[in-house]
Amino acid sequence: MENNEIKVSGLISEEAMKEYMVFHSNKTRIWYVILSVILYSSLIPIAIPDVSIIFMVVASLFMGTIVWFMVPKMYSRKGIKEYRSDQLMQQEVFYTINAEGIYQKVRRSEMLTRWEDIRSIHETKNLFLFYASKNKAIVIPQKFLLKSEMQRLRQLIKENGNSKGATYEYTEPVVRKQSEHPDGVSFTIFISEKMYIAHIHFLARKSKVLFPMWVGMLYILLALLLFKEITILIAAFAVVISIATRFLLSTVINWKAASEYRSDRRMHNDIHLEVSPAGIIQTLSNSQADFTWDNILSIHETKTAFLFFFSKNRAIILPQTYLNHEEKEKLKNIINEHARSKKVVYMDKAS
Repeated sequence: MENNEIKVSGLISEEAMKEYMVFHSNKTRIWYVILSVILYSSLIPIAIPDVSIIFMVVASLFMGTIVWFMVPKMYSRKGIKEYRSDQLMQQEVFYTINAEGIYQKVRRSEMLTRWEDIRSIHETKNLFLFYASKNKAIVIPQKFLLKSEMQRLRQLIKENGNSKGATYEYTEPVVRKQSEHPDGVSFTIFISEKMYIAHIHFLARKSKVLFPMWVGMLYILLALLLFKEITILIAAFAVVISIATRFLLSTVINWKAASEYRSDRRMHNDIHLEVSPAGIIQTLSNSQADFTWDNILSIHETKTAFLFFFSKNRAIILPQTYLNHEEKEKLKNIINEHARSKKVVYMDKAS
């Protein structure tokens, strides 16, 4: 099967990541537009009882247009920040693509994504995108491949891309392993859907404050442009809109996080974590990622987990439920002695 195997490598550029994020935004921005139009068309008559239908339609369409152009910009900016913060993403990636799946290697980290775990495949102007979940894709720039390799890749996709994996039922095991490193701590964990949603809410904690404020201020600005003054009623309703936006945003986050979790079969299996003075090794059934402490940008302790961020929006999750008091103290000692990040935040202390 050597002739059907493709081996390529290269550096994922910032432009490639930007193109991927803009493409990904096309799948969701229509929903943001619809929600914004519905929200404004429902709330404006309450704030301004005598408003004309024409004004309401124009105001709602105006907001929808702003959201339509704003979403790709937000995704693009998010992708660039993510790229610049993730040291591993900026390293050379080695791909091996064959009938088994897509094998990736970055430094000492390795991952195999089987064809049955790939939900959808898209070819854009400059990229091949292999979605392993609703929101995560393997990105292979076309410039990595020769024309003959692109044809072979398309043939592999045609032969294997429609395969469907079996349906699995997962339970949440509580399995413990002794550390393989004498100075480290080691666990076999399972990330539940509830834990993953809590993690996404932690990531969105700033957006949940700033975005509703921005929506309320935009409403006040629109009212000021139209009526040349801000009444108490308009100001009060701006607060109502901000609160409603906050609840709507939380609902959307819950829905998107749950959808992402359920769509990514790789997350439904046990994860083996080892935290030692050398760093963190995360082992799944199909991959192993090796992070030195230099790769960890920040560490946060929440009520439910320790989060080790290796990029702006991606973290290794260690649920608190798997740690007893002794292991928790040992983990904190390792972090305090070896973590290079200046941003280490505990529940009872920030440093």
